[in-house]
Amino acid sequence: MPGPIDTSLVERALARLGQVLEYHADVDILLVGGAAGMLTGVLARSRTTTDCDVMVSIPPDAMLAVESAAAIVAEELQLAHRWLNSDVQTRIDALPHGWERRKVLVGQFGRLRVFAASRLDLIAMKVLAGRAQDIEDLNAMRVRADDLRFVQTYLDDLTARGSNREQIEVARMLLDALEIHDAE
Repeated sequence: MPGPIDTSLVERALARLGQVLEYHADVDILLVGGAAGMLTGVLARSRTTTDCDVMVSIPPDAMLAVESAAAIVAEELQLAHRWLNSDVQTRIDALPHGWERRKVLVGQFGRLRVFAASRLDLIAMKVLAGRAQDIEDLNAMRVRADDLRFVQTYLDDLTARGSNREQIEVARMLLDALEIHDAE
């Protein structure tokens, strides 16, 4: 059974993905989660992940071709079958407003452009998710007071849009419990 994926393997897999992707136009994808943090240097290169979460695919109908190409890459590099998947798209509402302006280009691989969510957006989404790995990542990202204000506004926005109130309240408690660091 395939194990965790480190940063260099994610980079190799994405490069290969761009080589085998068969689609009639250029494709952009937005990664979120651990892989996004690893690829942008927000999280340590030594961190590992079990998968690469694609939150956005442009055009949207290209995701089927991307996931088909990812299955080929999985076979070649002995990765988990769903090492790259769009399961998180069910929570597209969790993307903070303005993410498009803040996204970070990870690389262009043939017709595939890979972006990662910004540090601010990752912090916000990790506070909302609140799993043990997210809390570990938040501690590693050294959340600052300005990050805290951004996440508070993000949670207020989610509340106004009618998102799950219980999840938002849990996220607020997590945010209150985080150690806040000085600006670096």
